[in-house]
Amino acid sequence: MSIDDFYTEFMQDIYARSGAEKNFTEAVFTERICDFLVDQATIENYVYSGYKNSPRGIRVDAWGYNDDSEVLSLFVTDFRFSSELETLQNAEVIRNFRRLEKFFSESLNIKFLIALEESAPGYELAREIYDRNKSNSISRVQFFLLTNIQLSNRVSAINKNDIEGYSCTYDIWDVSRLFRIESSGRAREDVIIDFQKILPEGIPCLPAFTGSDNFASYLLVMPGEIIADLYDKYGERLLEQNVRTFLQFRGKVNKGIRNTIKNEPEMFFAYNNGLTATAENVQTDILHGRIQSVTNFQIVNGGQTTASIFTATKKNKAELSKVYIQVKLTVISPEQAETVVPRISEYANTQNKVSAADFFSNHPFHLRMEEISRRLWAPSPQGGLRETHWFYERARGQYANAQANLTQAQTKEFLSKNPRSQMFTKTDLAKFEYSLNMQPHIVSLGAQKNFAKFANEIGQHWEKNENQFNELYFQNIIAKAILFHFLDKSIMKQSWYGGYKANIVTYSLSKLARMVSETGKNLDLAQIWKSQKLSSALEIQLMAIAEFVNEHIQNTPEGITNVTEWCKKELCWKKLQELPIPLNQDLMLDLVDSDEVNSRKKSAEKIQKIDGAIFAQKYVIEKGAEYWKQVARYGIEGAFLSPKEMSIIGIACEIPNKIPSDKQSEIVVKIEEKLKNEGFFVENF
Repeated sequence: MSIDDFYTEFMQDIYARSGAEKNFTEAVFTERICDFLVDQATIENYVYSGYKNSPRGIRVDAWGYNDDSEVLSLFVTDFRFSSELETLQNAEVIRNFRRLEKFFSESLNIKFLIALEESAPGYELAREIYDRNKSNSISRVQFFLLTNIQLSNRVSAINKNDIEGYSCTYDIWDVSRLFRIESSGRAREDVIIDFQKILPEGIPCLPAFTGSDNFASYLLVMPGEIIADLYDKYGERLLEQNVRTFLQFRGKVNKGIRNTIKNEPEMFFAYNNGLTATAENVQTDILHGRIQSVTNFQIVNGGQTTASIFTATKKNKAELSKVYIQVKLTVISPEQAETVVPRISEYANTQNKVSAADFFSNHPFHLRMEEISRRLWAPSPQGGLRETHWFYERARGQYANAQANLTQAQTKEFLSKNPRSQMFTKTDLAKFEYSLNMQPHIVSLGAQKNFAKFANEIGQHWEKNENQFNELYFQNIIAKAILFHFLDKSIMKQSWYGGYKANIVTYSLSKLARMVSETGKNLDLAQIWKSQKLSSALEIQLMAIAEFVNEHIQNTPEGITNVTEWCKKELCWKKLQELPIPLNQDLMLDLVDSDEVNSRKKSAEKIQKIDGAIFAQKYVIEKGAEYWKQVARYGIEGAFLSPKEMSIIGIACEIPNKIPSDKQSEIVVKIEEKLKNEGFFVENF
């Protein structure tokens, strides 16, 4: 695909999302790119504002604030309605950034805030900037230019700047940057850390022999200041491989670590276990024992250490010049990361038992959802001629990779079967689930925090009964996605809409679920799956709820002026539950009894149990006798197997002369899992 082809397809997607209504296209584009940046972990969250004051040369289309790093992000959009790809020149870049700079500097003055009406789109942001300036809680400002045109090659680099004493950085996301990521078949831009820009000679390291040609490992000692600066600059992109690390980072900062940094910084290296990290590529000067740069550096273990160091310098203003951290760095290719990184995390962690809560992309839950999504055809909507898939992107980049080597005709065929609008990720799934499970305050925390909590809960449920995650569960997820997408697309077109779409969507769905539960009945998710759309009664009810929710979340209690912060509090949800909203009586026809829902779930679990047994038998047969002989040998030599287990795995060792039954195969798979926990590992099977 050429960049011109990409631009045409991209613009068609934007027009489709906006319903081809010009008034909303620019806003849809802004939210589309901001959603992409959240997925890239470039930002944590955002709020659409759409504030313009052309006579004064001020504009801000969206903004975000990261509580942990205290970084303020401001976005300006330059969107062109053109059928052909245009070029953005340097003067236009400077003019766009000046609009953001002026809004920021003006907001530091109380006169600007007073002059704004409280209902104005930019009021909350101006208030946010003014208040945080007074409380000294902005560490850095990021200015983003979002544009659907191509950046000219003549545009010079936008250097860091200072505004009123604040350090500012500048970033441009144009259509060619999006194209490079999409066409690469990768989920994200590479993060390349050039240590030589920090220390001229690089970071001292000691190569560690691993006994394998597949992996290179290094031991290094990294200054605490560099760890803090890396997290400040790259944020959650350093943690994405591991939900465990993300949860650690969000957890309570270790007081012992904090006190050591404060009182005995020179002892930090001795007291702390250090970090375990991975990278896809490392440039080294082995002769002088230095690492010069790393590509896609990931902190796999050591979230609390990272959190404590970062917090100590940013919030406690601690001196880090004497703090050093030991780091074990392993170089792993992207192809091997999915298998190897979870093991590194498991074996490196000495504090907590690794459980399903870690929830890597190769956790059985994700594998099952992926398997169902690839084979299960969604019914054709009324008037449609072709069935389609809802493509579950278990690991980042799968959707792009599936098209990477296709011809133009094959790509068209793939997209007709797997529409982009029906691709959803792990974080999307978590949003759909928690919105209808009446936890909108958790969803409002942001995609990554919401997913971390969802992962922990689903991991526990999987351990108790994995059969509840079946075709019916997947269909129900899609029904929730259809509910979510309807609101997400419709809200912006309402006359009362003024922002906070993400919060309105999740709170409206939670309120709907609450209202339905109070009737003693349930939404008929099966019918939504069959229709692939909502009934008119359900659409009318949702829009009525959304209007109430819009007013509710903006009616913040005394002492809270930030709507997005208010939405993160459970009290906001409790107050909405108390708010009476009329139930459309026509909607009652779309509801089903609990007995019917429970009957469907039990039936689906039985089918999944049968499917699981068949899958186990298929898996055992495909592995072959030689593999199971190695498993059996390991189990016998370690005295890990009971006589019954030895007898059953013995059958697998005689494939194809003997074929274990489906029930026997399930036991064989459990034996394999048991022995893997005891250290069994064989490559090339």
